[in-house]
Amino acid sequence: MISSDAPWADAPFTLIPTPGRGENVNKLDDTVWIAREMANAHNGMLRALNSIYQQCIYVKEAKDVKDLLLYARLWCDWIHEHHEGEETFLFARIEEITGVERLMEVNVAQHHTFMNGLEELQKYAKEIKAEEYDGMKLRSIIDSFGGNLTKHLTEEIETLLGLKKYDGPALRKAFVGFDDEMRKGDKSTLFPIVLGSSDVNYEGGLDWPEVPGPIKALVYYWFERKYKGAWRFCPSTTWGERRQLLFTGKAD
Repeated sequence: MISSDAPWADAPFTLIPTPGRGENVNKLDDTVWIAREMANAHNGMLRALNSIYQQCIYVKEAKDVKDLLLYARLWCDWIHEHHEGEETFLFARIEEITGVERLMEVNVAQHHTFMNGLEELQKYAKEIKAEEYDGMKLRSIIDSFGGNLTKHLTEEIETLLGLKKYDGPALRKAFVGFDDEMRKGDKSTLFPIVLGSSDVNYEGGLDWPEVPGPIKALVYYWFERKYKGAWRFCPSTTWGERRQLLFTGKAD
């Protein structure tokens, strides 16, 4: 159970409202479904970042520092892979389907507004020694780009919702193709971080990602083994249930 006065991973960076909230997912307009899927992925990224932000200044022991830095590196890899995948497999296809050149240009340009900070975080997490670790330094790096990242992740959903007048089934097919490509990543990192940053109770209840229970068990007992220490910093269990953050000054 999460202590009522302990911070969780829904702050400081604000989560995105779910498109189609409260509606039957199977009856959603194609573009609303796409936006819903993307918003859920983006919220996972924000929860994981918030988890790092909330805990980084309280981690002291060398083993814990190393695991947090590993979690931060894996999060950076997730962001890089997601945005490279968007530019390679999704955005160009959207422009082909809509017939509108540079339709996604603003969203692509936004990638560059947080990339320097993201790379600085990745460099710090990779190179700093545990005995030299400074939680306030790590937090300041996140502060340098977190706002721009949140703005981008949020506004991209509005762009996707604005595609309703175009060929919905074709757009949905393009998104599924993009998602299939993303799932080809390292299952020892992708599955644990995505599941561990989901929240099945978000906005009153949310079944995302739609993964069967036996698969979640496989992730928990098999794929999480390689980086088990890092997944301690996930804000949720493998089943998407919120859990108390380990290092907050109140929970630890």
